[in-house]
Amino acid sequence: MTVTPARLLILDDEERIRQLLLDYLEDFDELSLRACESAEEALEELAREPADLCIVDMRLPGMNGQDFILAAKQRGLCHHFILHTGSMDFRITEPLFALGITERDLFLKPSDMGHMLTRVRQLLHLPGA
Repeated sequence: MTVTPARLLILDDEERIRQLLLDYLEDFDELSLRACESAEEALEELAREPADLCIVDMRLPGMNGQDFILAAKQRGLCHHFILHTGSMDFRITEPLFALGITERDLFLKPSDMGHMLTRVRQLLHLPGA
């Protein structure tokens, strides 16, 4: 029986960070990966093929991470979100809490990739969670 990989979209404006996340996560067959550098590009990509989970940089040029999450969720383009930020004073806002996003979904850069992978698996109910 073949299992369909979970669809992940990585959104980060820093190429180095996007590539680090892709390089780490590509080793796990249960994940199908895509990456975008802007929220606007990510919404276009998700309109073509929705994602099961988005890893979202919160500070982006143009549309910020929170506005992206709210738009993607409202349009039914992504079901789960992990927040990824370099801002030490970032706080999850009420609109994000209302979507079920909690402190467990917030990862500060540089992130512990093992912990992030565990959270991805938990949110997607994948083995190894």
